[in-house]
Amino acid sequence: MATSKTGATLAKILGIKLDYRNPQGGADPLSRGESLNSVSSADSFLEDEPTTWEWIKSITPNGQGLLRWAYHLFPFTHWIGHYNLQWLYGDLVAGITVGCVVVPQSMAYAKLAELDAQFGLYSSFMGVLIYWFFATSKDITIGVSFRD
Repeated sequence: MATSKTGATLAKILGIKLDYRNPQGGADPLSRGESLNSVSSADSFLEDEPTTWEWIKSITPNGQGLLRWAYHLFPFTHWIGHYNLQWLYGDLVAGITVGCVVVPQSMAYAKLAELDAQFGLYSSFMGVLIYWFFATSKDITIGVSFRD
C-alpha cells in the first residue's frame, strides 16, 4: 500500500495499521486462527472496496423511495388528506383552550427564570410546531413546566 511519509507518520501516531488489508503484510499471517495448510493452499479472495461515488449511489433513494421516506418521516402526511371541518372545529376549541393556559404559563416561567417573556413563548410554540411535523400523538401539550 503506497502512502506518503506524512500519512505514515500520522497513522503511526494514531495507531492505525496501514497493512491491515494485506494478508502477508502483518508479522503473523495466521491472525484468524486458521491452520498453516489452509492459508498456503487456499486462494485468497480480495474484494475491491466501492468508491465514494458508488457508495453514495447505493444509499441514495430513487424518486419513489424518497417519497416513501418523506411519508414515513412526517407522520402528519398519513392523516392530513382525511382532515375535515368537524376536526377543524374541535382543534380550534382545543387550541384556544390550551393556548389560554400555555401562553401565560410559559411567559410566567420565563420571568421566573429571569428571561424575557418572549423566550417562554418560543418554548411553548416551537416545540408544538416541531412536534406536529415529526410525532404521531394529536392530543398533547408541549411547553415549559415546573419540576422539583
